Amino acid sequence: MSEQLHPQRPSITPFSSKNLARPVLSRRRFIEHLLAAGAVTAGGGLLAACSRPAGSSSLGTNTTAGTSVAAAQGNVLPGAVEGRVLVIVDLLGGNDGLSTLIPAGDPNYYDLRPNLAVPDGDVLALDDEVGLHPALAALHARGITTVEGVGPLDGDLSHFAMTERWQRGDVRGKANQRTGFLGRLTDALDDGSPLVGVSLGGPTPHLTNEAATTMSLGSANDLWFLEPTDWSNAIAYQDGLAAFDGEDDLLAAMVTSSYGQLSELAAEIAATGGGSEIDWELPMIQNGGQLGQQLHLAADLVAADVGVKVIYTSTGDFDTHSGHQWQQEANLAAVDAAVDGFLNRADDFGFADQVLVATVSEFGRRVEENGNGLDHGSASTMLLAGPVENARLGERSPLDALDDDGNLQVNIGFDRYLASLAEEWLGVEAASVLPDSPEPLGIF
Repeated sequence: MSEQLHPQRPSITPFSSKNLARPVLSRRRFIEHLLAAGAVTAGGGLLAACSRPAGSSSLGTNTTAGTSVAAAQGNVLPGAVEGRVLVIVDLLGGNDGLSTLIPAGDPNYYDLRPNLAVPDGDVLALDDEVGLHPALAALHARGITTVEGVGPLDGDLSHFAMTERWQRGDVRGKANQRTGFLGRLTDALDDGSPLVGVSLGGPTPHLTNEAATTMSLGSANDLWFLEPTDWSNAIAYQDGLAAFDGEDDLLAAMVTSSYGQLSELAAEIAATGGGSEIDWELPMIQNGGQLGQQLHLAADLVAADVGVKVIYTSTGDFDTHSGHQWQQEANLAAVDAAVDGFLNRADDFGFADQVLVATVSEFGRRVEENGNGLDHGSASTMLLAGPVENARLGERSPLDALDDDGNLQVNIGFDRYLASLAEEWLGVEAASVLPDSPEPLGIF
């Protein structure tokens, strides 16, 4: 597939949140789920990242391609589809694209990986050239879009440097970014909702922002003080937080603001009523690991209708220098169960056309195997799930045209992939939230 974009495109059904009558999440259920999945640690404050000045909104901010995105809050374009949500699944450590979308029709694949190649008969075919790893059976049956040849430009294959580039949306690592790409999206989409962006994988620079209310969930012990209790120590702690005087002390001001705004969020969710319990027998929980719990909570947050538009999740150790075969299978099986379970819940709640799940990962793996593992590589394959179909997009990196280090050529800078998520899915002008004005890929 040498063309820049495969002609087959996913179909997207227009969605309006105003037309939904959805179950919602009660305050108690919300708190219980937070306690199960991790607690608020704050993107901009101590407990709840609530940094928006009173009465402000970033909708309609005028920016241009030449404006520093570190200071800009982004433009929502006319005609943006209301109510859409972007769910990022970060495949930590560098996911191997060739073990995700497998070039079973290319004999070079089996020559370069005599021990680690997935047998042709096990591949879940998409066409005569490629197919998905057998661990992705549920998503293959549901329908999934792949974007090939994606990666950083001029990368040094360092976990830290390449992860930071993805976090900042900086494909070459040369822009001066104070905020994260996802954080800038939340600022652009901020309409004063109680919660615009949330990280369910703990605090992350992906969501660092300037204005919108965002929240990060980390350990399982930080929200106990919001639960009604008869324990005198807990009551004293709650009273102490509520009584903080933030006028003359910056730290106290942060605590006061964060605690107060988090309590207001809980009250807003409580006002919606309803609720749902975690079914610990669900495949997404049993087989999806921590990602399954994160995405279970993500579905509840969308169903609660508190304004969430950007959700960050993360999973796995895809840094498979050894034990690649079994580790990749286990990692992808967890992704398959968790994402499929999330989309099943989206179907049940009635917002299936509202949510797009998109994977990211700092880089791919070396093409040639190293014993029973794979070293750091360059280009990889990203996955899109939700209101999409089995389709191949992007530009494949041929196995007979590797770079000087034996890696796949990066044919699509990852900023173009992010540009499509921003502009084509969420309706946020890519040039207002990404440096260098990358051109969207035309996915949607």
